[in-house]
Amino acid sequence: MVRTITRWTEEETALLLKLVDQYRNNFKLVASIFPSRSYSQVKGHYFNVLRKNKTLEEIIQFQQQKDLEVTAEKSKENQNTWFNAFQE
Repeated sequence: MVRTITRWTEEETALLLKLVDQYRNNFKLVASIFPSRSYSQVKGHYFNVLRKNKTLEEIIQFQQQKDLEVTAEKSKENQNTWFNAFQE
């Protein structure tokens, strides 16, 4: 399997922090959830994030904002579909 050497996205970092919190430093299990990342990449990134003082709250807040944007977009699409159904 080919491992990537791309930068970690905010979404990946948020997921990583949530998984480490959930699985309590079981990096082997956490790394298995990131098929394009190696064990060393996952563990190294986790400790780099901690070292740079990125708090879990900041990352989670970013992820929640993204989730709200996606939800709002889906809601808008559903409204348009519903509205268009009555116009036909």
